[in-house]
Amino acid sequence: MNKIVISNEFDPYYNIAAEYQLFLNADEDTHLFLWQNDASVIIGRNQNLYAECDLSYMKEHHINAVRRFSGGGAVYHDKGNVNFTFITKEKTASPQKFIEMVRSVIAKLGIECEFSGRNDLHYKNQKFSGQAYYTDNDNYMYHGTILVSVDAEPLERALTPSMLKLKSKGIASVKNRVINLSSIDSEITPERVKQAFIETFACGNIEYINKSNFEAPLEQMLSSYDWLYSQSPEFEIVLERRYSFGNVTVNITSSDGVIQGVKINTDSLNLFDFKPCEGELIGVCFSEQAVWKYIERCIAIHLKLS
Repeated sequence: MNKIVISNEFDPYYNIAAEYQLFLNADEDTHLFLWQNDASVIIGRNQNLYAECDLSYMKEHHINAVRRFSGGGAVYHDKGNVNFTFITKEKTASPQKFIEMVRSVIAKLGIECEFSGRNDLHYKNQKFSGQAYYTDNDNYMYHGTILVSVDAEPLERALTPSMLKLKSKGIASVKNRVINLSSIDSEITPERVKQAFIETFACGNIEYINKSNFEAPLEQMLSSYDWLYSQSPEFEIVLERRYSFGNVTVNITSSDGVIQGVKINTDSLNLFDFKPCEGELIGVCFSEQAVWKYIERCIAIHLKLS
């Protein structure tokens, strides 16, 4: 029997783990999962977190970083998004049917839209929905997000990498001009979008889930350092910071989130020996904060001895 499942939680780790659990339990019927997240950046399975977003900005503004199971690009979520997932078996899946259903949802809201490429919905050349699919062991999901009233500033800031000098072997996101549906019609809200999905899917079997009545076992794994960072593809990065004595430049190579090579340089007239620090950083889990912590400890020791 077809079913609509609606999450009452806004925790992105729970919701993506719940989506995956529903996916693992897929049958030949079609289940529609509707969910919303607190502020978060959701990256694709094969993406590099450092290359996709400004982690310092996200930490300062309490924006979660989440790596999903499916591919595709990085997206920003907050409660102004409505996320949808169609789940079934691969042999009974009809991507075109799901696409047309989403188009019908938008039409029910009084908006004409068009698909661009394989998985984007546009209104007058501005994107308001990105979609992707994922298959495994004959299970199939087709999912996406709809921008309804998303906060534009963190969307832009969080998805702009702070470290510009980075070469990554991961899959990069494609930047698009985006628009909220509420900018087209101020009466469109996330609740109206969810109601349009319910009416279009035309299924009276609705289940509301939360952490007390639906278990999502992989929630803890999704928030772990290993899943978030150690999955990052190999990359090279250059960090720079100015101190009172001059500039310090750090060249780093990293694989699976672990520092493999380091070279530290400075234009200071002081003679710093950074070799011990370079050696200490090999094998350390990469983060910008950790690198500068090691370097500043080395600088403090040198200045104390000089």
